[in-house]
Amino acid sequence: MKISKLLSAIAGFLFFTALLLTVIDFCCFRRSFYEYEYDKGTQEADTGMNREDLMAATDTLLDYLQDKRDDIVVEATVNGVQREVYNERETLHMVDVKNLYQNAVKARNYMVIGTLILFAASAIALSKDVMSVLRDACHKGLLLLAGVVIFCLAYALIDFNDFWIRFHYVFFDNDLFFLDPNTSLMINMMTEQLFFDLVMRIIVLFTIISALILVILHFVKGKPHAERGIV
Repeated sequence: MKISKLLSAIAGFLFFTALLLTVIDFCCFRRSFYEYEYDKGTQEADTGMNREDLMAATDTLLDYLQDKRDDIVVEATVNGVQREVYNERETLHMVDVKNLYQNAVKARNYMVIGTLILFAASAIALSKDVMSVLRDACHKGLLLLAGVVIFCLAYALIDFNDFWIRFHYVFFDNDLFFLDPNTSLMINMMTEQLFFDLVMRIIVLFTIISALILVILHFVKGKPHAERGIV
């Protein structure tokens, strides 16, 4: 029985982790988000690019990460001079970022499969109706993940710069992510404020969706045990 409950908790944890990765994927690749950030930021002045070139350079990055293109080679007019937007250091860093993103997508897909398998196993072992098992799994799984999300939120609100640097040290084994704002157009496009807004958007959206799932599960009732022949 204890093992079945543990499997149920793990299933819930995998489900909400997969949900979090899906929310990250959704938020990171919304073109409208970058347009909004450029509207309120100073990216055009800081990079010396007009809005059309700025968005073209952004689209190049997003398409590359999603494996829709093989490189991030793109030209733009920068302070009146036609040139390639991204330098060698930025290009090497984006190779790491793409590998991280592609691995995250694969992990998310495996988590979905693992969730279904563990959920089915725990439902059979616990001999409960499906909704009861699902409700219990989601409560326990979200509780396990909530601590991590709350910690990240608090850390980001207190010192986002340090949070962002630590994040990179966790997921990358080099310091290519340190870019010089005097020579890097990428760092002047993808500012700290932009990433702060992105992280906050991810956490808020994930919280809203998770809360909605719990509310729905609370009101959706499973079949009583008597209807299933359990006494």
